[in-house]
Amino acid sequence: MILSFELITKDKLTDEHRKIFADLLEKQGKVNGILIEKADRCKLICITKLNNKPVAIGAIKKKTLSDFNKSKANLPELADLFDWELGYFYTSETVLGKGIANQIAKLLTSEFKEGNLMATTELSANPAMVKILLRNGFELFGNPFKSGIHNDILGLYLKFGKKTA
Repeated sequence: MILSFELITKDKLTDEHRKIFADLLEKQGKVNGILIEKADRCKLICITKLNNKPVAIGAIKKKTLSDFNKSKANLPELADLFDWELGYFYTSETVLGKGIANQIAKLLTSEFKEGNLMATTELSANPAMVKILLRNGFELFGNPFKSGIHNDILGLYLKFGKKTA
């Protein structure tokens, strides 16, 4: 079994990358809109393959500004500090529990060297992702809020980049 992780910057995206990304987002079932266009919102995506078959994805995408609003996390004063979001995670059921999502998060956050990152995830419905975010330096901030896509309660997780003098 060969597991491979491919990091792709926006300028290197191909139609094949877009299709793989869209297909896995469709399996994830938590993203609205035209899925084939979602990779183009990203600064960086990771496609993980097992024996050359795509099994997992994650990305750094443009932030969801509304997550900071008073009706959601209620942190409007922090919104301007964040431009990018760690998100679009999906891991195929065939490889769940193997640490792949954590590895994707590590790769993406390591490659992203431009300051602050945000993320949202379901607080009780996705405890594995909560652990991954905490392990990778994110902290829960603000009020939990109901997802506009599904009925789960989301938490806003923030990771502040290293300050330079």
